[in-house]
Amino acid sequence: MIKAFFKLAFFFFFLLQNSLSTAANVYLVIGSDTAIWDGMNTGNFNNFYNIDLYVNPQKNAYKIMDPALRARLVDSDGTPLKMTWWMMAGNIFRHATNQNVPVPNTMTMYLMKKYHGQNIAANGDELSLHYHTFKWYDFDGDGRYYWNQSKTFMDCFDDFNYTLAQFLLEEQVFPVSFRSGWHYMDNEWQRYLDDYILPYSLHNDYPAKHIDTEEPIDNNYDWSQAPSAFVPYRPSRENYQLPGDGPGWNVRSAHFFKVLKYDLIDTVFAAAQQGQDQVACFWGHLPESNFISNIEKIDSVLHARLSKYPDVKFYYCTAVEAMQRWRQSQDFQQPEIEFTEEIVGDEVYFKIRSHEKIFQKAPFVAVKDVYEDYQRLECEPIGINTWRTMSPVKREMLAKAGVAVCDTFGNQTLRYIQYLPDDVFIDNLDENFSMVTGSWQPYADGAPWGTDALICPLNANDSVSAAWHHTFEQQAYYNLFVQIPAVENKAGNFSYLIYLNDQIQDTISFQFLKSNEWQFLKTLFVQAGDQLMVELQVNGAGQEGKLAVADVLKISALVRDRDLRLSMERLDFGEISWGDTAQIDLELTNIGREILTVTAFKSHSERIIVEASMPLTINPMSELTIPIKFFSEQKGDFSDTLTIESNDPKKPLLQLPVRAKVENYFNLSLTVV
Repeated sequence: MIKAFFKLAFFFFFLLQNSLSTAANVYLVIGSDTAIWDGMNTGNFNNFYNIDLYVNPQKNAYKIMDPALRARLVDSDGTPLKMTWWMMAGNIFRHATNQNVPVPNTMTMYLMKKYHGQNIAANGDELSLHYHTFKWYDFDGDGRYYWNQSKTFMDCFDDFNYTLAQFLLEEQVFPVSFRSGWHYMDNEWQRYLDDYILPYSLHNDYPAKHIDTEEPIDNNYDWSQAPSAFVPYRPSRENYQLPGDGPGWNVRSAHFFKVLKYDLIDTVFAAAQQGQDQVACFWGHLPESNFISNIEKIDSVLHARLSKYPDVKFYYCTAVEAMQRWRQSQDFQQPEIEFTEEIVGDEVYFKIRSHEKIFQKAPFVAVKDVYEDYQRLECEPIGINTWRTMSPVKREMLAKAGVAVCDTFGNQTLRYIQYLPDDVFIDNLDENFSMVTGSWQPYADGAPWGTDALICPLNANDSVSAAWHHTFEQQAYYNLFVQIPAVENKAGNFSYLIYLNDQIQDTISFQFLKSNEWQFLKTLFVQAGDQLMVELQVNGAGQEGKLAVADVLKISALVRDRDLRLSMERLDFGEISWGDTAQIDLELTNIGREILTVTAFKSHSERIIVEASMPLTINPMSELTIPIKFFSEQKGDFSDTLTIESNDPKKPLLQLPVRAKVENYFNLSLTVV
């Protein structure tokens, strides 16, 4: 009887223990949709962005990377906070005017890696992509254009691929997790992500739904049908909101504000207490003033919930890590792949072979050419786990090729074939820069490269100098450029002396240098191992009290024969009084090493007047300014396209959209001074 009693007691104890152990885990993704707000204006086609958010130690980027802060924010295992950084790029950034970063479109990723890359690696953070479907358009037809939210993803399809290619080739980053801008999604976009890009989306914004019709249009989204649970689901191919049989996954997300206001942490913990593992994505924006304090509040609430739900554990994870742990993956190895050329005459195809099944239907392959154009190359299967690009490219035009492959659990491999060296930027803070003579001082204003430039006040008898040094690793032609920030009272009589292996090659003298623009110095043909020195010399004679300025040297192997560039991407004459003539000065620049010839300017209307005799010739690394006039002979909205024909081998036809709004004189808004 006593033995039977103990057996029964043990049985109930076992049941109790088993019931208590059914509590599950919470895999928590803390992240940021990360852009630059300072300088962003949806009413301007071109914007200049202030990079202070990333380079200023007093701003949020430096603060959230502080290991001491991370050490105070720990999960159930004592692991410090890990974060996922979805870095914004595309469209509105692609057309930025910033020259203080290598590639404007990827500036947020570049800045995060350059100034915080070491801490990102030490903290175990994840870097990925955040993309808004901006489109420069006038949806309401009032003649005023904005960066509006597009109607569909396909309106941005080319720009999205262009941005992915630049991330892959310039920043060595390709997304495995993703959050869409405004949480916008449609079936075509989700299918493209699931088929060709990545396995993990984290933009389910249940139960939100919003429609905006007033320009500038933004924040259109619909997640009213999506699952409310913080449990990943596979999106249906027919309706991205509903669970289905698609290959990818989606995760419910919430902004920090909603997390705290609606106590979503308790929702997640209560569900985990019932025995189902949870994945929750809580996010904010790095520029927000309360970004860090919100993370600290969330950490405090998480630990408070551990007391309420003592059998639940939570873990700080990156997005990919959270999904792998939730899926109980035992595979954390990068796919082993081969990325090779198949040369046919003067063209090349690329072949990719994986040693295992991959997530994508085909690898993502991208190339960059010497004209700094980027494109995705579609692939077709030619065997088991083997693909070939469908279209060839001219091998002599290539600068770099890259491939991104992701397996079914989100382990990723990136591979590259380098044809020409990447651009090199030598800043005044780099070890290959030296102050030779003079009392140089840091100067942080005027949008310098990096955090500052150098200035040196001149005396009448001064001769000050600074130098940049570089060792070439590959035989090729190289262009040399310099850039300085905007500085008041800068010196106007200075020279750059160019040495190769201690032998003077040229002396380039200037009376004036434009600020925040790359100034060409010289094209050199060099051998591997050659030593370059570029020395800036400034004499104080006749310019006492002026400031010598030194900042950055750019060395680029992207040397082309003829390359026509325009100072603007559209001609917008704005509002014009009926019967008046308006003028825009268009700057044409040839950044090739041979003379470029412009043979014609053409438009559909006779109201666009180009006062220039054809043909025009533009010398290497030189520019011409051409006045473009518009005669307003008819009232109303006007649009046209100006086509420029030249012997540019890559772009023989350049097209500029033209618009104007012609009104009666008294309808124009007046500014009274």
